[in-house]
Amino acid sequence: MGASDDSIREELIGAVLGELSLLRRDVKGLSQLLDTTGKQFKDDGELTLLRFTSRYEQFLNQFAASSTDVLAEAGRFSEARDQLLGEISLRQYDEANGRSRDLLREVLREERGRGRRIGRIELAAWTVCATLGSAALTVGALAALRLLTT
Repeated sequence: MGASDDSIREELIGAVLGELSLLRRDVKGLSQLLDTTGKQFKDDGELTLLRFTSRYEQFLNQFAASSTDVLAEAGRFSEARDQLLGEISLRQYDEANGRSRDLLREVLREERGRGRRIGRIELAAWTVCATLGSAALTVGALAALRLLTT
């Protein structure tokens, strides 16, 4: 019986060594597979980072271009607003000037109707006052428009 126990023991040891050899081979294969997968994961991560960086740069370029377009449009809008304010100011000036002239004519007609003639100095004083009044109205209208637009 001693010999058969030794042979059984040797067979068991051989089987265990065979299993260990297979296990060692499988562990070595898994280790190589993990190394390969790790390298591929690292490469994929770097590729993803490169793609993200590229898209980020594209976004920044597009944002810069659109910002430039918005600023250009704002400049055009500002020019149009200034032109409109100028037109409104001129109209206000013309209206104020016309009203002052009408008032001056009315005063002159009333004075003629009364029989009293207006002198040159008085006419000059009325003209200066009317001009100053229309200028004051224009400046007031401009100031009001500036306050309303800002």
